[in-house]
Amino acid sequence: MNRILFLVLIAVTLQLQSVYAQNAAAGEKTFKATCNACHSIGKGKIVGPDLLNVNKRRTEKWLISFIRSSQTVVKSGDPVAVKLFNDHNKIPMPDQKLTDVQIKDVLAYIKSKSAPATPAKATAATKKPAITPPSTATKPSAKTTNKPTVVKQDDEWIDAEYKLKSYPVQQELNPKDLNAAFWSKIEALKLPVSPQTLAYPTLQMPSIDYLTVKSVYRPMEVAFLIEWNDSSKSNEVDVVKFCDQFAVEFPLNTKVIPSYMMGNKDGMVHIVHWKAIWQEDCEKGFQDVQVKYPNMWVDVYPGLESYLDRSKRVYAQDITSEMIVETHATGNMPGTYSHNPMSQIKRKYPVEEANAEGFGTLATQETQQAKAWAEWKDGKWKLCVVVPVNTGNRYKATFTDRTKVAFALWDGGFQNIGGRKHFIPWVDLFFQK
Repeated sequence: MNRILFLVLIAVTLQLQSVYAQNAAAGEKTFKATCNACHSIGKGKIVGPDLLNVNKRRTEKWLISFIRSSQTVVKSGDPVAVKLFNDHNKIPMPDQKLTDVQIKDVLAYIKSKSAPATPAKATAATKKPAITPPSTATKPSAKTTNKPTVVKQDDEWIDAEYKLKSYPVQQELNPKDLNAAFWSKIEALKLPVSPQTLAYPTLQMPSIDYLTVKSVYRPMEVAFLIEWNDSSKSNEVDVVKFCDQFAVEFPLNTKVIPSYMMGNKDGMVHIVHWKAIWQEDCEKGFQDVQVKYPNMWVDVYPGLESYLDRSKRVYAQDITSEMIVETHATGNMPGTYSHNPMSQIKRKYPVEEANAEGFGTLATQETQQAKAWAEWKDGKWKLCVVVPVNTGNRYKATFTDRTKVAFALWDGGFQNIGGRKHFIPWVDLFFQK
């Protein structure tokens, strides 16, 4: 009898282990599709907390409630939820439309990944070489060198799922030369894009699945050639129209990696932002009101009914923004007069450099050195972005043998604006010798 009971227990245990493995496998798929962009399991904080052994810190009932609607738990006054919310820059975790079974599968996966692994004995081939820390971007050095410094491998560095290699070139990095010979020699990395669902306004349905990217560099510049499918060329702004946009983001300090969602407090990021409407301005001239509304009429622009020398009278509706900028009357355009970067009439390149330390902190840089150019053809954008680095300017990225890069993409034809965008979290960027 005892033998029979023993065999039954073994069979039940094996059956439970099989079910648990199936649940964990299903949970892995859900985790990678829903949670992976903000949480790691044993690799440190990304946007949200590390979930290693979370099943030991919280009850299953609490986890199910929090995953389903974190803000409901926070607003209930739950002290643990409130502390988590405050400790992570008050970035709300979006509500998840998952069933209890799906959430339990995710928890089973997290538990399986939290189980201690048998430590492998280090060999000469597996040991990591000793490496030295880089200088931080907030303390610009007096000299810049052509040879990158090796980044320290520390607890803040989390290996990204995707790796992008950047190759050295001798030629000038001209963003307008989208078909430069060196680009054809580099294999493109295909990166899946995700809809932004972390902060409002969110993007519920993506319109773009992936993009491809290549990279090259010189001592004080790094360039990216990005391509993505876009069925419509959106290069104007109106009440219900938005333009296509693209942004490249880097951590200022490669020793401590900030959130890829526009950085965080004490974790500033360097952002280079291209817009299709600016591209149109550069190619064809500023899109003034008269261009958008050819039958518009303005009664009077004080002081602008004639040229400065009174040699020629002009009608008010024919006065352009460029004419205003070129005369004494820029006071009639407060944005331009105050040098607001969003109110520039003449641009050399359709791009802006900015910094951020979290949502709502984006600020343009005083020194604009980035370059970009794009072309839309046959339902596809091809964009080249050239970023200044290692310049000694503490607000610009300082690159080493490796850094991280993130991307954001707005599809204007699908009402993408602000937080309603596609994104790619940190990608490891390696500089080849």
